[in-house]
Amino acid sequence: MSTFLIADDNEGKMMMLDAIVRRWGKAGTILRAQTTEEAQHFCDEQEITWAFIDYYMPSENGPTVIAYLKEKWPNAHIALVTSANNASNNAEALAAGAEAVICTSFQSDEVEKAFQELLHRW
Repeated sequence: MSTFLIADDNEGKMMMLDAIVRRWGKAGTILRAQTTEEAQHFCDEQEITWAFIDYYMPSENGPTVIAYLKEKWPNAHIALVTSANNASNNAEALAAGAEAVICTSFQSDEVEKAFQELLHRW
Protein backbone atom coordinates (compact mmCIF):
# COMPACT_ATOMS: atom_id res chain seq x y z
CA MET A 1 0.00 0.00 0.00
CA SER A 2 1.27 3.48 -0.82
CA THR A 3 1.71 5.99 1.98
CA PHE A 4 1.81 9.78 1.83
CA LEU A 5 3.39 11.69 4.73
CA ILE A 6 2.42 15.30 5.39
CA ALA A 7 4.65 16.99 7.98
CA ASP A 8 3.62 20.51 8.95
CA ASP A 9 2.91 22.19 12.27
CA ASN A 10 0.24 24.50 10.79
CA GLU A 11 -3.14 22.78 11.03
CA GLY A 12 -4.74 24.90 8.29
CA LYS A 13 -1.96 24.17 5.81
CA MET A 14 -1.99 20.50 6.76
CA MET A 15 -5.72 20.33 6.03
CA MET A 16 -5.14 21.98 2.63
CA LEU A 17 -2.36 19.50 1.77
CA ASP A 18 -4.47 16.58 2.96
CA ALA A 19 -7.32 17.70 0.65
CA ILE A 20 -4.91 17.97 -2.32
CA VAL A 21 -3.57 14.46 -1.70
CA ARG A 22 -7.09 13.02 -1.31
CA ARG A 23 -8.21 14.62 -4.60
CA TRP A 24 -5.12 13.14 -6.26
CA GLY A 25 -6.41 9.72 -5.18
CA LYS A 26 -3.25 7.61 -5.36
CA ALA A 27 -2.28 7.45 -1.69
CA GLY A 28 -3.64 4.47 0.21
CA THR A 29 -2.73 6.00 3.56
CA ILE A 30 -2.15 9.62 4.52
CA LEU A 31 -0.09 10.23 7.67
CA ARG A 32 -0.04 13.65 9.33
CA ALA A 33 2.85 14.73 11.55
CA GLN A 34 3.10 18.05 13.37
CA THR A 35 6.63 17.58 14.72
CA THR A 36 9.95 16.31 13.49
CA GLU A 37 9.73 13.44 15.97
CA GLU A 38 6.29 12.36 14.74
CA ALA A 39 7.48 12.44 11.13
CA GLN A 40 10.57 10.37 11.95
CA HIS A 41 8.43 7.91 13.91
CA PHE A 42 6.18 7.40 10.88
CA CYS A 43 9.30 6.85 8.72
CA ASP A 44 10.43 4.15 11.15
CA GLU A 45 7.04 2.43 11.23
CA GLN A 46 6.21 2.10 7.53
CA GLU A 47 7.44 2.76 4.04
CA ILE A 48 6.76 6.28 2.85
CA THR A 49 6.06 6.60 -0.88
CA TRP A 50 5.49 10.37 -1.09
CA ALA A 51 5.86 13.30 1.30
CA PHE A 52 5.11 16.98 1.67
CA ILE A 53 7.42 18.46 4.32
CA ASP A 54 7.34 22.00 5.72
CA TYR A 55 10.61 23.83 6.31
CA TYR A 56 9.78 25.28 9.73
CA MET A 57 8.98 22.43 12.11
CA PRO A 58 9.17 22.28 15.91
CA SER A 59 12.56 21.12 17.23
CA GLU A 60 14.32 20.62 13.86
CA ASN A 61 13.79 21.95 10.36
CA GLY A 62 12.24 20.23 7.36
CA PRO A 63 15.52 19.26 5.67
CA THR A 64 16.31 17.15 8.76
CA VAL A 65 13.08 15.21 8.16
CA ILE A 66 13.80 15.01 4.43
CA ALA A 67 17.30 13.60 4.97
CA TYR A 68 15.98 11.08 7.52
CA LEU A 69 13.20 10.01 5.19
CA LYS A 70 15.56 9.62 2.21
CA GLU A 71 17.94 7.55 4.33
CA LYS A 72 15.12 5.20 5.38
CA TRP A 73 13.23 5.16 2.05
CA PRO A 74 15.56 6.24 -0.80
CA ASN A 75 12.84 5.91 -3.46
CA ALA A 76 10.40 8.24 -1.70
CA HIS A 77 9.22 11.28 -3.63
CA ILE A 78 9.53 14.37 -1.43
CA ALA A 79 8.61 18.01 -1.84
CA LEU A 80 9.33 20.88 0.49
CA VAL A 81 6.05 22.76 0.89
CA THR A 82 6.61 26.09 2.59
CA SER A 83 5.08 29.53 2.88
CA ALA A 84 8.55 31.13 2.87
CA ASN A 85 10.13 31.58 -0.55
CA ASN A 86 13.71 31.52 0.76
CA ALA A 87 16.45 30.49 -1.68
CA SER A 88 18.84 29.14 0.97
CA ASN A 89 16.07 27.11 2.70
CA ASN A 90 14.98 25.72 -0.66
CA ALA A 91 18.57 24.79 -1.58
CA GLU A 92 19.01 23.10 1.81
CA ALA A 93 15.87 21.01 1.25
CA LEU A 94 16.94 20.01 -2.26
CA ALA A 95 20.39 19.04 -0.98
CA ALA A 96 18.73 16.90 1.71
CA GLY A 97 16.81 14.95 -0.93
CA ALA A 98 13.66 16.87 -1.85
CA GLU A 99 12.95 16.80 -5.57
CA ALA A 100 10.73 19.87 -5.61
CA VAL A 101 9.85 23.00 -3.66
CA ILE A 102 6.37 24.49 -3.64
CA CYS A 103 5.82 27.89 -2.09
CA THR A 104 2.26 28.25 -0.80
CA SER A 105 2.36 32.04 -0.41
CA PHE A 106 1.77 32.70 -4.14
CA GLN A 107 -1.66 33.15 -5.77
CA SER A 108 -3.90 30.15 -5.06
CA ASP A 109 -4.32 29.22 -8.74
CA GLU A 110 -0.53 29.28 -9.18
CA VAL A 111 -0.04 27.09 -6.10
CA GLU A 112 -2.73 24.64 -7.23
CA LYS A 113 -1.09 24.39 -10.66
CA ALA A 114 2.30 23.67 -9.05
CA PHE A 115 0.77 20.86 -6.97
CA GLN A 116 -1.04 19.37 -9.96
CA GLU A 117 2.13 19.40 -12.09
CA LEU A 118 4.18 17.79 -9.32
CA LEU A 119 1.62 15.09 -8.53
CA HIS A 120 1.22 14.35 -12.24
CA ARG A 121 5.01 13.68 -12.43
CA TRP A 122 4.80 11.42 -9.39
